[in-house]
Amino acid sequence: MKLRYEFVSKNMGGRIVAIPVGEGSKEFRGTVMLDELSLEIFERLKEDTTPEEIHKYLKEKFPECTDEEIAKELVPFINKLAAEGILITP
Repeated sequence: MKLRYEFVSKNMGGRIVAIPVGEGSKEFRGTVMLDELSLEIFERLKEDTTPEEIHKYLKEKFPECTDEEIAKELVPFINKLAAEGILITP
């Protein structure tokens, strides 16, 4: 799975916002609000990856988090992106 569109992430007044660019800006007319963890997930989705690979990466980046805490954030975020049509999934 990976992002369907190209996005640029910007910090705007303390909030991280992902904005579609290029052709994606014509198809997806919106923004994606991100926090630190969802930004890490979003960045991983710029390349073709799997939920398991993202989970492993997050576990290494945030060793203080449990597998359950990571899954609690990862799964709903991926589901939300898929529901919005932002993800290409197999």
